[in-house]
Amino acid sequence: MKFKGMSRAHLFLIELIIAVLFFSFVGAVTIQVFAKAFRLADDTVALNGAVLAVQTAAETDKTARLADILPTIRTTGYTEDWEAVDPSGAMYTVTTEVTFQQRQVGTMVVYNYTAMADEKIIYRLTAKKYYAEQMGIDASSGEVD
Repeated sequence: MKFKGMSRAHLFLIELIIAVLFFSFVGAVTIQVFAKAFRLADDTVALNGAVLAVQTAAETDKTARLADILPTIRTTGYTEDWEAVDPSGAMYTVTTEVTFQQRQVGTMVVYNYTAMADEKIIYRLTAKKYYAEQMGIDASSGEVD
């Protein structure tokens, strides 16, 4: 019996090529999924470290007396494992900006924390502490917010 058109061998080769292309496509998609998961895992580790570092700084600042607080901007550096180091060679930095808001019967100290990796912001937190019946820096101006 003679077949007109393609032989069985040709059909098998076409089917084999389609199967190879399909599995190549599926393999490429799988590799992309794993690469994305790896990047997300790294971002999660950085976020967890940043949250812990900022919370530690906020809790430490919360214990300070008003007389010991100055309106400053300070930067703390951290390694890849979130161990404190000099900010100049650090992988991560936490910057704390301290400002004062005078009230009628006290002072509100506002702490703005920013955790960064290079120039990318990982985490931000604003914390406030009110010191009743105490006046901080610039208390002589008599301004009330």
